[in-house]
Amino acid sequence: MANLYIALLHFPMRDRKGRVVATAITSIDIPDIARTARTYGVKRYFVVTPLPSQRMIAERLRDFWLEEEDWPTRREALALVVVREDLEGCYEEIAREEGEEPLLLGTTARADVPYPRLSWEEARKAIRERPTLILFGTGHGMTEELLSACDALLPPVRAKAEYNHLSVRAAVAIILDRLKGEDDDGNG
Repeated sequence: MANLYIALLHFPMRDRKGRVVATAITSIDIPDIARTARTYGVKRYFVVTPLPSQRMIAERLRDFWLEEEDWPTRREALALVVVREDLEGCYEEIAREEGEEPLLLGTTARADVPYPRLSWEEARKAIRERPTLILFGTGHGMTEELLSACDALLPPVRAKAEYNHLSVRAAVAIILDRLKGEDDDGNG
């Protein structure tokens, strides 16, 4: 089984008017996504923002749970979290550690994007064969530039739904369950 990594990106994102922005850290995303990541055997959870003040907030949130002795399972989950300035650094870190470049999979709620998509079945097979980094966006989603840089996109969680704007925490949980479910390796 190849290693799976996830990244919660805060730049370059779109705001509700379509402008490129850096989004703010949301305090609940860090521990909740870490718990989901630990449940599904993710090797590392990157929180990525170019803003020094936002990185400091993310590190303080992570460190709070790492130092909290009354919550050992949260501490175990938060140990997966690393805060980074940019996606390129995450990608290079994984490539050095794994000895090969990771497969880069993007996520978007939009069904109309013109980039290659994997089916859930194809994605499950791919993540077993090669180290993989899955990108999750914040705000109103990743920019076209970022989506086009991915090797492929995963299917939207609710492609045909009239309303399709899940919290990123919910999307991460659903996507990891669709990809890993009840794996045979005991890690989710």
